[in-house]
Amino acid sequence: MPSQVDEEAHQLSYLQKHLANIVSLLAEPVEGEGEESLVFTMEGFEHLGLLIQFGDKGSEGIPISQAAPFFANSDPDMPAVPVPATQVHDWILQNIISSLEIISERVSPKENGPANSTDPDVAMTEACPASIKSSPGARGACFIEGISKSSFVKQASDLKGSSVKVLNCHDSVIYILSPLKYATIYGCSEATIVLGAVGKAVRIEHCERVHVIAAAKRVCIASCRECVFFLGVNQRPLIVGDNHKLQVAPYNTFYSQLEEHMTEVGIEATINKWDEPLALGMVDPHDSLSHPAGVSDAQAESAARLDPDQFTNFLIPNWFESESVGSTEGNPFPLPDAYMTSQQRNVSQEFRRDQANAEGSAS
Repeated sequence: MPSQVDEEAHQLSYLQKHLANIVSLLAEPVEGEGEESLVFTMEGFEHLGLLIQFGDKGSEGIPISQAAPFFANSDPDMPAVPVPATQVHDWILQNIISSLEIISERVSPKENGPANSTDPDVAMTEACPASIKSSPGARGACFIEGISKSSFVKQASDLKGSSVKVLNCHDSVIYILSPLKYATIYGCSEATIVLGAVGKAVRIEHCERVHVIAAAKRVCIASCRECVFFLGVNQRPLIVGDNHKLQVAPYNTFYSQLEEHMTEVGIEATINKWDEPLALGMVDPHDSLSHPAGVSDAQAESAARLDPDQFTNFLIPNWFESESVGSTEGNPFPLPDAYMTSQQRNVSQEFRRDQANAEGSAS
């Protein structure tokens, strides 16, 4: 019997999966082409209140149109201006992600500590099932999209906003060496993605055979396959949705400004819960691809620890830091003994190989 927390996570995951269809059904068409041809009126937006609730548990809550930034405080004597459906979709999605992250904090309050009620990005009252927290939209985010078969780098001086979205990148190495609040990685495959310091949350979704290296306060992984996550994370990684063959490992890289960026966004190097993934929710029984007919509901698959023998350091090229100088000279997150031993053994073997090659060349 799933717990209430599992049920909440499952409902939110289900809502997230079908959000695009729900939005397209409730939105109204207008003259025009493309994404902007669908809009929400206040009446249509209120219909979402049948699925989404705001407010304290047990209370009547507040209308969704008043919780959202689109129609709040509208003049009742004047018709509200319709809002593009894409804005509504992005706002709801951002709040679903925030709520899933908050659920992970509620599961283990003794381990993670209570949320800071003065932080509007973290605080959330006990909510009804399928309720979400109101938060600002994704305006100001930097989008990195469609990178293929190449290397790509962004440093702090290149980014204007406090969040980054890496979308549909394939067979590439992507470096984002900057302090951030939020980072999203979506729909990527066969790629290595290095994130700097992320002070609120990292979201990785619908990725395949991706290596993610991240120093973050929180990490949420959803519906990924055959991925490896090298994490320096202060709270337990949250795993939701339909995942397969995931692995987690301790953080394995550094760049010269890493510790400065971590301090700026509030990440503690002495706390790393990379090896305590928390799987929430159930696999969707209506998904015929991952959940064949006749099979009962299954707990969401968690992640295995990477074999220490397969653990290696990831080196960030120095030429990425030609214009920046920092004090970080090594991995700020302490390695567990097994991984430290493996790392030292690999370095020793590499040194012996280089020495043998040098002697062979000399002779």
